[in-house]
Amino acid sequence: MSHVFSYDFRYDDNECETETSVLQAEVEDSIGDIYLNFVEPGSLAQGGGAIDDSRHKLLRAKHEQFIHDAINGLSSNFAVLDASQPWFSFWCLNSLDILGCDISQQLRERVVDKLSRLQSPSGGFCGGSGQLPHLAGSYAAVMAIVLVGGDAAYKTIDRQGMYSWLMSMKRPDGAFTMHADGEVDVRGVYCAMVVASLLNIMTPELIKGTAEFIARCQTCEGGIGPYPGVEAHGGYTLCGLAALDILGKTDALRLDRLARWMSARQLAFEGGFNGRTNKLVDGCYSYWMGGAFPILQKALKRSRTEGYIYDRAALQRYLLACCQDRRAGGLRDKPGKSPDLYHTMYCLIGLSLSQHYVGVEPSEQVTDITSVYSVPVRMMQWGAMPASLLVLGLRSNVVKPVHPVYSVPYTPLASFVKYFYALPPLADRLL
Repeated sequence: MSHVFSYDFRYDDNECETETSVLQAEVEDSIGDIYLNFVEPGSLAQGGGAIDDSRHKLLRAKHEQFIHDAINGLSSNFAVLDASQPWFSFWCLNSLDILGCDISQQLRERVVDKLSRLQSPSGGFCGGSGQLPHLAGSYAAVMAIVLVGGDAAYKTIDRQGMYSWLMSMKRPDGAFTMHADGEVDVRGVYCAMVVASLLNIMTPELIKGTAEFIARCQTCEGGIGPYPGVEAHGGYTLCGLAALDILGKTDALRLDRLARWMSARQLAFEGGFNGRTNKLVDGCYSYWMGGAFPILQKALKRSRTEGYIYDRAALQRYLLACCQDRRAGGLRDKPGKSPDLYHTMYCLIGLSLSQHYVGVEPSEQVTDITSVYSVPVRMMQWGAMPASLLVLGLRSNVVKPVHPVYSVPYTPLASFVKYFYALPPLADRLL
């Protein structure tokens, strides 16, 4: 598989230099130097040529070692992230699972023990010891327990306490605060909908007005901002779109505008995504934008045969050529940046979703949104379609397929859903 590399694809500032355009040029210089290493000899002419994509290699062993080094002990420099303790478990476990690495029983037990001590008596999970329960921390903790798997881990979650706490975070306008008296934005809605849908604690009261709040966050550009009246952003767009998919209400958005804005986020020269208009490429948006495309395509009722509406190969090229740290392992934002656990996980999710076409064929979509049990049926309809696998570089670069709404592999997710939907629901109907 080859791709034409050309400096003609670089950003044009129309001779109006700004601080942003200068940074953009610097990033393009660094990426161009990397891509030139893959240009086929003899094809380079006038600043362009054919890229040989057969040489791209996922440094699986280095990434696994990078993650295990973090698990075995972080330096004191990470004390500033004390409120993100559940996230470290989620980032590490999910990255290992996506890579197909073994997760030892000892590590699983360590994670459950840690998270059980971060669960608040009032419901929800805290980011660190002695802190307030937080929606982001609760989301990360639940997703980490999904990945640990097993009844013993599942039973550590206080379902009723979680529901009561979520209801205390609920606002009359349909949104949620991130913690008591905390900020309000679409992240909170996404975290609440993921947790509630997985734990089988969705009720009409919990979701009342939520879809309408998200719809009010869609901007004139077409993307979704954190709250009404604020600029659209890739992370909030994924959160809003995924929450609406859980609710079965993606039609609350102007999908045509959304598709146009999302498509503009993939950069022609770099191949990766940015998160806002006129911003720099960043590896983490491989998920925050790349993961939103399968959900958009389901909402648009596009069939697999119509393909994704972004360039899957170009995204993989950016991730494999520019985001891997070849010395230390791990993945990063862009060349020149250091790898970290956050970017490692979201780059790997983006790689997975660009390799595996995941979706639901329009003729098979379940449209019922009235029953509590319609939620797991609709969510577990998602699946990877092997006939549409696209792998750049070595065949060994393939990673596990990932659910675009829940951002984890399907096997642990299915086990978790099966367990919690065998428990009595808190309401029979959602409408």
